[in-house]
Amino acid sequence: MKGFSLLEIIIAIVLISIIMAFAVPKFSQINDKTYITTLKSELSLIRQAITKLKNQKVLLLDNQKINSLDDASINKKNEKLFTKVIDFEILSTDLTEKKLGSWAKTSSNSYSFYTATNTFLFTLEEGVFLCKSEEKLCKEIE
Repeated sequence: MKGFSLLEIIIAIVLISIIMAFAVPKFSQINDKTYITTLKSELSLIRQAITKLKNQKVLLLDNQKINSLDDASINKKNEKLFTKVIDFEILSTDLTEKKLGSWAKTSSNSYSFYTATNTFLFTLEEGVFLCKSEEKLCKEIE
């Protein structure tokens, strides 16, 4: 008699289920860490670009404050964000789609970044791009 018995098939299914119960959460954590790494990288570039723009304004004796980071529409998908400070494209998502690993413009000076488990909130205040999420979340990316 060739083949597997019902007991062998059930044991195999149980073992696969147990392995998957541990593996799937780990994979989602890896994805979330990837999004957080993307956020850290882009946030650093945005903040450095704001500092560079401030320094240029000081050298040119321009007293105007940085009031906005782009001319993108609020809550609109595929808008180019942060164009006044960076030279590369960061395309927006909207508040209904909330594409993971993407930014959304929520007001003229406020932005959100979406990961699998959290939404990070940022605001441009007095020429500084500040994290406005819970303190624990902000410390995670600072």
